[in-house]
Amino acid sequence: MIPLLVHRIVNARSVSKEQAALEVLTADPFDLTLHMEQLWDLTLPWGSQLSAGKARRTLWGTGEYAAAAFVPAALPAWDHLGYSYVLENTRIVQILRRVVREYRSGEGLGVPKIETQQWLDATEALLFGAANPVPSWLSTSGVRPDAEAVRRNAYWRLFGLDLAFGDDQNRPPVYDRPAASNGSFVRLFEELLYELWRAMTNVHNYSGEDASDDDRIYRIAEELGYVLRSRRQNKLIAREELAAATALGWAELTVSTNNPIVTDLGASATSPANRLQLIGERVGLPAHSKSAAFFSMAESLSKFLYAIEGGLVSGPGNAWQLYLETNPSGQTGKPIGADSRRVITEWAAATGKDLKARSRPVESAKPRLVAAR
Repeated sequence: MIPLLVHRIVNARSVSKEQAALEVLTADPFDLTLHMEQLWDLTLPWGSQLSAGKARRTLWGTGEYAAAAFVPAALPAWDHLGYSYVLENTRIVQILRRVVREYRSGEGLGVPKIETQQWLDATEALLFGAANPVPSWLSTSGVRPDAEAVRRNAYWRLFGLDLAFGDDQNRPPVYDRPAASNGSFVRLFEELLYELWRAMTNVHNYSGEDASDDDRIYRIAEELGYVLRSRRQNKLIAREELAAATALGWAELTVSTNNPIVTDLGASATSPANRLQLIGERVGLPAHSKSAAFFSMAESLSKFLYAIEGGLVSGPGNAWQLYLETNPSGQTGKPIGADSRRVITEWAAATGKDLKARSRPVESAKPRLVAAR
């Protein structure tokens, strides 16, 4: 949600991305909350009618970014939960928690600029549940008080995965871990990446054996799509996904440039991963050693998983849309080969797995939706 808002500001006002990013980072958190709530309602989560009443819709219309809240046809309104998962594995949220605590409890990090103090207000509201006139968007309450635990629960349900670390004191994480989760996600996902890599390497292979298998790519993509959609019946996890995308989008934007917040922390660098590493060192909590790979793949992974869930590959004949970067002669469509390649490269770097070789292929089962419980 946050990166898309920055993009819309750039297009609407003809300002630089850096200017738009700083505007958002120093915005009133109430305006950002109103924008997110308005965006949620425009996606029609409960079917053909808006989920909010007249009073709330009127309130949202008063926000600074009301005009920027729209949902283009056939495009997602926020990033996929996979985007949030890989970014959170950098440990960025826990590091920013320590930054907020240090600034709010003393002057150990120095005296923050006005822009940094504005960022602190928004960060406490968006990431850590500070008092906000419309707090419900964070998916937390007296029943679910910890936003990180809510996100861990969603990651487990959709991917069968936890984060690579415990809490910010390195204790085992505590969160509700349901029995129903997509435990087959990683197996199918990595097998699909392997098949896509074989197809990519074959594109310019004019003399050797054709190792690509469009039918297999379609079958695995089909099953993976069903597995993901099985956890989304009746819009399950959608609210949590939007909350996660907002929180992690905010965190990513914080380290995206050498803005006043970053310079106050003495963390100016040439990449988000390097900035986060320096900030982590300032507050005594190291970033994940593979943060560069996580940052690099986040946006592409979001596009890739949405394409799989949306059934981009509806048959073997258009499997090419997952591994080519341009349309073949006589074909129409929007191939995402560049994003697939990025995911393959960075997932392998982050996990240490060789996605270019498999000793035994995964068995593809006939896909079916898991019954709602």
